[in-house]
This record gives sequence, structure tokens and C-alpha cells, in this order.
Amino acid sequence: MKRLATLSAGLILGSPALALAAEHNASYRGIGLIYFTFIAGILIYGVHDSFGKKAMYVAIPFILGWCYWMLPPT
Repeated sequence: MKRLATLSAGLILGSPALALAAEHNASYRGIGLIYFTFIAGILIYGVHDSFGKKAMYVAIPFILGWCYWMLPPT
């Protein structure tokens, strides 16, 4: 439980840094990266919960690729 709390706190406190890491004219790409990171995590957990670890390892590249291609242009 302590690891989960530490991971959650790190993600919450580190997520503004992802948005600020982009250039000032980056429009919505920084915040989109944060949203799609959370979406990817939820989808990966759902695949693991529904189909198991082997299916998760197969689905991870597809989910991450989809999230990357859905980001707004710079």
C-alpha cells in the first residue's frame, strides 16, 4: 500500500512537469500527453485484468502507439 501511495503521489506531482516540459507554443500537446498517459495506464491494466499477463505484453506496444499517434500536432 505504501508503494501505491508513493507511486500515486509521484504521478500526481510529476504530471505538471510533463505539461511544462513542452515549449511555450506547444498548444495542447503537453496536457494531451498527460491525459493519454493516464488512458494508456487504464487500458493496459484492463487488458491485464481481463486477459492476463501474456496478452498485456502483446497489447502494450499497440496501446502506446495509439496514444502517441492521438497526440495533437505541435
